Amino acid sequence: PPELSILNNCSPSQLEGLCSFLQLSTCPEPSLVRFCGWLLALTPDLSYTSAAILAEQLFLRRVLSLTQPPSRHLMAALTSFCSKYSHPFCRVLVAAVLQEPGEG
Repeated sequence: PPELSILNNCSPSQLEGLCSFLQLSTCPEPSLVRFCGWLLALTPDLSYTSAAILAEQLFLRRVLSLTQPPSRHLMAALTSFCSKYSHPFCRVLVAAVLQEPGEG
């Protein structure tokens, strides 16, 4: 949707506030898949900082709280996001998982 172009114009604090307002960290996983699909179509691409903030907001809590293998919806969302924003994704999620042994 064209409304997502606002993500390219937000400061980091505005983007965090928007994510919080939209409750992206707790949205249902099917909605997460749809949202990540929209991010793939976004032009221009998100900045590194914006993608890192979204990776944190969308996935960090979910990944660190896993007690069993991720659902197919979560895997689809992760794969989709990482296909375009792999470097910010890895910086946020892989680093956090490595720092929190025994979690996620």
